Amino acid sequence: MYIRKSVQSLSKEEKKAFVSALLILKKEGRYDEYIHWHHAVMTPTVLPNEPKDAQYRNGAHRGPSFLPWHREFLLQVEKDLQNINSAISIPYWDWTEDSKLPDPTKGAVWSEDLMGGNGVESNGWRVDNGPFAYKTGNWSIPIEHDGPALTRRFGSWLPNFNLPTKDDLYMAMSEVLYDTPPYNSSPFTTGFRNRLEGWVTMRGDNLVKTPGSQLHNRVHLWVGGRWTDNGEEKVGSMVPMTSPNDPVFLLHHCFIDKIWADWQSIQAKNNPAASPHYAPEKNGPSGHNLDDELKPWNRTIRDVLDIKKIGYSYEEINSDEMTMNTSFSRPRSPFEA
Repeated sequence: MYIRKSVQSLSKEEKKAFVSALLILKKEGRYDEYIHWHHAVMTPTVLPNEPKDAQYRNGAHRGPSFLPWHREFLLQVEKDLQNINSAISIPYWDWTEDSKLPDPTKGAVWSEDLMGGNGVESNGWRVDNGPFAYKTGNWSIPIEHDGPALTRRFGSWLPNFNLPTKDDLYMAMSEVLYDTPPYNSSPFTTGFRNRLEGWVTMRGDNLVKTPGSQLHNRVHLWVGGRWTDNGEEKVGSMVPMTSPNDPVFLLHHCFIDKIWADWQSIQAKNNPAASPHYAPEKNGPSGHNLDDELKPWNRTIRDVLDIKKIGYSYEEINSDEMTMNTSFSRPRSPFEA
């Protein structure tokens, strides 16, 4: 059993080991394969009566398999990292903690010995500090992925666009049902997965207080941002489906995975009769049923439901998380005042 730690508690040696292993995988070409996995999964996984469009639902997004697919993705990356250094695990970035900072761009995750910081406007919003800066020569991005450099423009997606808060996360943790028909990304589709993925917006729930995408989706947009260059709209590396080009993708999705694991623990305690706390078990869209394979790998969704059986756990670093994990036991209506 190994532990995934918060970025806030990583030692200098742990940061160095993690970054060094990522750079090795990049140099060997292995890291670019992860980007291909994430991009290649963008094929429609729809029922006959649904639009044949990956933007309606695909193998890893906008549907129930969003959480198990990304759990397996992280495990595949982590296995490669541990082949380099067996002590490594992927750390998680709790962006709700950074949302409380006077300046979230100064969070621990953006230190020069971890992910580096924001892009520089005068250089096309290229990141110019830290181990993944283009000038180091260690982290080039294919031109077809809006390369050659890692780009970020923090918080620029909308005016006053901030990271999600703990209150935002509480709304997801309050859901009892994992997912509900039609298992899509409508703002009116209730359930934990759709809310955590970020599709339940102000349009679908008057309890949502900030405009635009929420939670998981919002973090991608906050990190990447957008800008205009010679009349052409550009987006940062965390925005397209090639978003693993920004290595903070791993830390972000590690926190998403922790949130899911926390939610699973709540449901196992408060609602054990509803096990396995996943839907659909069958007769849903291909790739999203409990015993469907998580392509391009061989494990099924059922195989990755229990992180203890897989062999890892998460570090808990503050009491707020424990409070969050025991505060809710019923779903909330999107019409509830």
